[in-house]
Amino acid sequence: MTKEELYKELAKQKEEMTPQERLSAYLKGEETDCLPYGLLAPEDALAHIWGYTLGQVRRSFRLRCEMIRRREEEYGFSGLSVSLGLRGMAEAAGSTLYYPENATDYVKEYCVMDYGDLDRIECEFHVDANPVLKGKLEEGRRLRERFPHMEISTDAAGPFSTAAAMRPIELVLRDIRKNPEELHRLLSFCVSSSLKWVEKFCRETGSKSVGLSDPVTSSDILGIKYFREFSRPHLKELIDGIVKITGNTPSLHICGHTKPIWEDLMEIGIRNFSLDNCENLREATEIMGEKVFISGNVDPVDVMLLGDIDAVVEAVKKAVEKGSGNPSGYMLLTGCQVPIGTPKENIDAYIYAARKYGAAAKKGRLCKTISEN
Repeated sequence: MTKEELYKELAKQKEEMTPQERLSAYLKGEETDCLPYGLLAPEDALAHIWGYTLGQVRRSFRLRCEMIRRREEEYGFSGLSVSLGLRGMAEAAGSTLYYPENATDYVKEYCVMDYGDLDRIECEFHVDANPVLKGKLEEGRRLRERFPHMEISTDAAGPFSTAAAMRPIELVLRDIRKNPEELHRLLSFCVSSSLKWVEKFCRETGSKSVGLSDPVTSSDILGIKYFREFSRPHLKELIDGIVKITGNTPSLHICGHTKPIWEDLMEIGIRNFSLDNCENLREATEIMGEKVFISGNVDPVDVMLLGDIDAVVEAVKKAVEKGSGNPSGYMLLTGCQVPIGTPKENIDAYIYAARKYGAAAKKGRLCKTISEN
């Protein structure tokens, strides 16, 4: 399919529901115009497409608002997010982050090089007085004032991922064998500080929606044994705490392989799981489908960034075929963050294919366009 053909076909498509209406009706078991769909963390890619650097958007509240307005106008994606990302809580605790002008931030200096540092942080850390978190909270207030019709959410990194932004990952992994008690203490701090942030943010903004991302807890890094000993109890504590604060179970995204811990995730209460593209979506629906709403898992790099229009359309078709019959529901999503440099036509091809192959969707039922072919 050429660009010209894509945009001719897109012009013929008419959406009958907004994303919010669609998801709400779908979760109630009603038939919807198409399957719920979205893009995982597309802001950086969209900023690049629209001619902004990440630094410009980060420094300018006006540009941030323009991005939100344009995202809703062009793609129908609504909602506000005040994100801590994977390293925001670590920055609040004292890690020094470096923010390139047009690339992902990374830790320049870690705040816990030995556990004496954690003693000090535990004494000094206060959500109400923390300049990083106060800035985030103020951003949330201003966004709510600017876009009162939109729901607002926040996020937190999982305990292991937060720990790996406070202390070098090689030391964290060494602590598993050499210093397990102190590692548990660090993980407990990561949970308690994240819950304090969630409680403060939700109280001040009225939010009831929290997302979790925990790439360091993937099976590629920890393996099942150490996941169960170190990550699982603290992740459960974080999830239970968020449920107590918001009344809602948070969504969870874990990069990399996760199949060995799917049963564990269900046992600790995960009911909304975002699946990376390296895992088999059909297997995930077979194992978790009776309990878990699943989203994913279109390849963000080989397909969205590097593929052509036809590759995107085919990948979306296959994802809908594998996922749309999930008993607890399915949302088409990229397997991880949409990369900077993703062509605009690939994002538009993704949306075209979502509407085409996800047409006439109903929870627990294969989409009609797929079932009829």
